[in-house]
Amino acid sequence: MRTDGPRAWPVALVCLVPLWVVASAASRGRGSVFFAAGLAGLALAVWAFARGRRDVLYRYVYVLVLAAAAALAFEAVLYVRPTVLRGRLANIAYNGYHWQRGGIYALDEHRGPVLRPRVRRTMYWNGHWWRHETGDAGWRGPDVPQADAVFLGDSMIYGHGVDEPQTACARFGARTGTTAVNLGQQGTCQVQSFLTLAHHAARLRPRLVFASLHPTDLDEAPRLYDEGELRAFADAPEDAPYVPTVRPEYRPRPWWSPASVWTRFIALPMRCSGLMGALARSNHPGARAAEQFARDPFVPTAADVDAAVPALAPDAPEAVRLPWRAERRAVREMKRLCDRSGARLVLLDLGYPRTFTQAVEALAHELGADYSDAGRQVLARSQAGERVYLADDGHWSPAGNDAMAERLARYASDDED
Repeated sequence: MRTDGPRAWPVALVCLVPLWVVASAASRGRGSVFFAAGLAGLALAVWAFARGRRDVLYRYVYVLVLAAAAALAFEAVLYVRPTVLRGRLANIAYNGYHWQRGGIYALDEHRGPVLRPRVRRTMYWNGHWWRHETGDAGWRGPDVPQADAVFLGDSMIYGHGVDEPQTACARFGARTGTTAVNLGQQGTCQVQSFLTLAHHAARLRPRLVFASLHPTDLDEAPRLYDEGELRAFADAPEDAPYVPTVRPEYRPRPWWSPASVWTRFIALPMRCSGLMGALARSNHPGARAAEQFARDPFVPTAADVDAAVPALAPDAPEAVRLPWRAERRAVREMKRLCDRSGARLVLLDLGYPRTFTQAVEALAHELGADYSDAGRQVLARSQAGERVYLADDGHWSPAGNDAMAERLARYASDDED
């Protein structure tokens, strides 16, 4: 006996809500695929219902509602008892370093991930929780019409692991009584930092520009830009600099892309949505890399200080040295931009590895920029027993950021003189 098909559609419409929850929980980036698969399964169940197999639709509804209830229950657990997850899974599930729904990034054709404006959320990594907030301008900290100083760099400058008032930039502003803007961002290289400075310089008109270089810049540059783009940027004529384009996976998605529509407007920003991907990526080299910082207290070892930096070796293959050539060109463009606007460029670094910090100092002297040994001073304080790095992490702690600001504050008084 055939059953009138249209009776199934009210049930099917009700199913869209738990399907929405399940697809949102399944994946941040590929939730649209799960939603489409769920719709296909629902269509088959409705088709079977129309031919007398009501049990197919009822079982589908039962499983879908059960899965949605389980996802919501687990999501509640992650908010009430976030310590239920630890290690790599917690890092991936709780951090906001992504551009899907609930993440802190948007995508730019030339800079790749950039901080989204008007975002407020809690962040997590390696046992540390902090509050991330951006205003209309899209940098961490309050909006200001003009800045005395800007800070450029990766997660060390952004303030990974600490609240905004505890960052090096904020502590510098508090110590010197100046307006300082934090343009730092996790996982960036100097190519991105230069483009970020160029984007904001005309508006902010800073007198001081602090650019923090980090050895991981040499990994980030080829991750974000392919070899051809890095070479075109590094080798462009001095009077016609080249603006590189990031790899396709870091470019903005078309507005009509199903994945873009899903991640931007439809998906629920669920913590558990990153868990399936976290399980798949828990053995990824990038996830395992965090384990090398599992020290409490964190103190750089002699091996860390003496570590070789292949990109700096004069006899390394050209492809290996290319990221450093691109970094040098980016800093040279920063210096040119600062000279045109009357700003003072100050280079700084983490203080180790020794070969990298020496290369940064040499680059500053070569370009006529200032070099600050603040990173080396913080390293020395760590080796003397002060807790200037976050436990099990290696980023500057609030005390480390204050030590950096204390050392950098002299540039504010020098600039006034």
